[in-house]
Amino acid sequence: MKTTGFGDIMGNQPKKDLNYLDYSKDAVEGNTVQTTFKFQEVPKSEKALKLMQEGKIKDALALIDDALKEDSSNFQNWNAKALILDSSSEYEKAIECFDNALRLNDSDFIKKDKASTLYKFAKVTFFPEGDYEKAMGLIDAALESLPEGEDASEYLFLKAEIYESLGMPMETRLYYLKAEGEFEKANQLSDQIEFLKNSDDVLITVSGTNFYKGLDPFENGAIFNLVKQPDNEHDSDAIAIFSGDEQLGFVANSQYTLIDGVKSASEIKSIDDNQKAEVVFVFFDRYVVLRLVGD
Repeated sequence: MKTTGFGDIMGNQPKKDLNYLDYSKDAVEGNTVQTTFKFQEVPKSEKALKLMQEGKIKDALALIDDALKEDSSNFQNWNAKALILDSSSEYEKAIECFDNALRLNDSDFIKKDKASTLYKFAKVTFFPEGDYEKAMGLIDAALESLPEGEDASEYLFLKAEIYESLGMPMETRLYYLKAEGEFEKANQLSDQIEFLKNSDDVLITVSGTNFYKGLDPFENGAIFNLVKQPDNEHDSDAIAIFSGDEQLGFVANSQYTLIDGVKSASEIKSIDDNQKAEVVFVFFDRYVVLRLVGD
């Protein structure tokens, strides 16, 4: 992640040499112009950032700490210290300094640099440290800090990877879609996840479709018959899914074919012999989600 450079400490102001001349034109007397020259003092924050760029981190920190002793109400000093700490992977301390700078000047360029530091902190917390919960909190904070309109794809990819390590496939897929810019698909998936979490319907999924006609028959709104098969040699709780006299699969009944928010065949084995189910949607391009309906 790229942080704000040496010349950007003033909010993308052009950088100046460490010593430079300023001049002003005074009154014109006849054909003579009186010109006054004076040396302008470069802020210690800029000098410290230049030392950082030269790899002189200790000297940079000493100089910026001296600047903060002189003026702790200057956001440039806090922002410069944050950048220096970031460059030496002192991410937690850097974030504290960014926060101090933001309290004094709520600028997007500071927020962007803070987001970058949070991203790097999240990345090392995720791997090699393996603290997934903390890493998730850090990447969420990074996304919150990132100004609107900035490219968030790297942040979203990392969030997807963390969800994957936490064993949360729905959220993993959602954030990979967002990272890839597939926002329409991501919004659709997000709506489906919310439905699964909040629906009052009795929901089921289908297994074994590959042995029959695949997913093609399961169009949204299609209604199928559920037929209990107590004599099934593999599962006495088995419930088959039929369209007329044609079997299309089974109600899912194992941990490998179930998803959060749905019931297993064993959980609905008390259904009536004429029970029907309606297709709600196909989830993940893999799971057919149906809801139990009356006649």
